[in-house]
Amino acid sequence: MSAAAQNRAAPGRRRGRLFLCRLRLAFGFFTILPFSGAGPISEVAGAAYLLPVIGAVLGAIEGLVAWGSVRLFGSLVAGAAALAAALLLTGLHHADGLADVGDAVMAHGSRCRRLQVLKDQTLGIGAAGALLITYLLSWAAIAQLAFLRHGAVLVGLLAAAEVCARTALIFAAALSRPSHAGSGSEFIMTLRGKSGAAGFAAAFLILAGLALPLGVAALASALAAALLTAALVAAAARRLFGGAGGDVLGATLELARMICLLALLLALNVL
Repeated sequence: MSAAAQNRAAPGRRRGRLFLCRLRLAFGFFTILPFSGAGPISEVAGAAYLLPVIGAVLGAIEGLVAWGSVRLFGSLVAGAAALAAALLLTGLHHADGLADVGDAVMAHGSRCRRLQVLKDQTLGIGAAGALLITYLLSWAAIAQLAFLRHGAVLVGLLAAAEVCARTALIFAAALSRPSHAGSGSEFIMTLRGKSGAAGFAAAFLILAGLALPLGVAALASALAAALLTAALVAAAARRLFGGAGGDVLGATLELARMICLLALLLALNVL
């Protein structure tokens, strides 16, 4: 290859290396998968637009777990196994945010008092209630999906739910302002700009690829449910906490997954 050709190819190689680096950073922060990497939070925030890609990978793994489990144990155990995979693959990272938000929502007093509870490490009845309700409904929805659909379609349904749930996180960040300084504020400020738009584009591309086997109506229902969930959580966080942080974004993802699974189940039953 001539020197001129090498110079023309160099920017493409640099962009490719940058993309792979960001992909590793995103997987390193948001999952426990071994091929991931670690980095400062500012760099991880710059890779957060890849959350839909992470959702597709994790959802596919969850779908394979459900597909295998339903053949061995039935749909009820398959639902529990897939949900356990969803939580364990992320190291319970977002579940912690859901628990903290549950306690803060139940707290009485001023906005400052709610923020104190949000950052408190102890868990109370609000956390228990949020976790129990969210994961009971999520488990039941996955179990019913596993009962109604098998094979690659089931894998696609769970992948779509995870993609939509992470799109909800991006949307909530785009709608919010930071409630306090912390890692969450880095993600919010980054995803409110071009990075958020890139995240939406990635989600739409992945969902477009899933539209043929799953149907446009089912995916549109799941995505609309995810965005509505994000808007409601962002509005509630603005009123209760003055904005959002990492815990609110994590809670958004967990709640959106539950709502997306229910929306997909409803679409399958109606259509």
